[in-house]
Amino acid sequence: MGKIVFTAVYVLYFSVILLLTQVVFLLPYFLLRVAGLKATALKLMKYASMAMGRMVIIATGTKVELHGKENLPQNHQRICLVANHQGLFDIPLISGYIPVSAGFIAKKELAWIPFLNFWVFAVGSVLINRKSRHSAVQAIRAGVERIKGGQPICIFPEGTRSRSMQMGTFKAGSLKLALRSEATIIPITIRNSFSMYEGPGYMQPTTVSLYIHPPIETEQLDDEGQKSLAWHLQEIIGGPLADDQ
Repeated sequence: MGKIVFTAVYVLYFSVILLLTQVVFLLPYFLLRVAGLKATALKLMKYASMAMGRMVIIATGTKVELHGKENLPQNHQRICLVANHQGLFDIPLISGYIPVSAGFIAKKELAWIPFLNFWVFAVGSVLINRKSRHSAVQAIRAGVERIKGGQPICIFPEGTRSRSMQMGTFKAGSLKLALRSEATIIPITIRNSFSMYEGPGYMQPTTVSLYIHPPIETEQLDDEGQKSLAWHLQEIIGGPLADDQ
């Protein structure tokens, strides 16, 4: 019963935080954009998304361990984060603890969640209908333009949550986003986030590890390198999970 109560209280907390941050962060952001102060608005959103992500995670009682921060490239204009996808908390984990202000390729259903949808759009995310090939093509085009314009984008090549330590097969098509924008890929491993909710079926504190791996320059990849990119990334990102499989 206590675990169910904790989950219910957390949902209430999340709803209140989501509402309050509309005023504290998002309203000033949109006002700055309307005033033509885009650079200032983006700088605000960088810190706002990190603060929001951490508030979401800290309230669960979860400890986050970050490894490989030194692997983050400096002064790169085109960045694509590529990560495995274990659970619901992966987006706030990346937003809160990876010091790159990234948008996400996310499912279109997020557009219908009140207040959360404003955050989704404010951080530069691109929504996709997984059942529509046309939507996927449009999402890749939009994501390429975002990256070329200096907005980092994060993708989950598995396409859905694994809900376990087992990692699904990376879909090569999702990496067209990085290849067509000639982005610097930053591989990220998320370890144990599914234990926050999906594993037990209720909220619980745990320890999650995030691993930032050395970057991969897509500009330098030949045809063979591009064809094997999905496999190569799966090997890199799956490394820290090998002992758990």
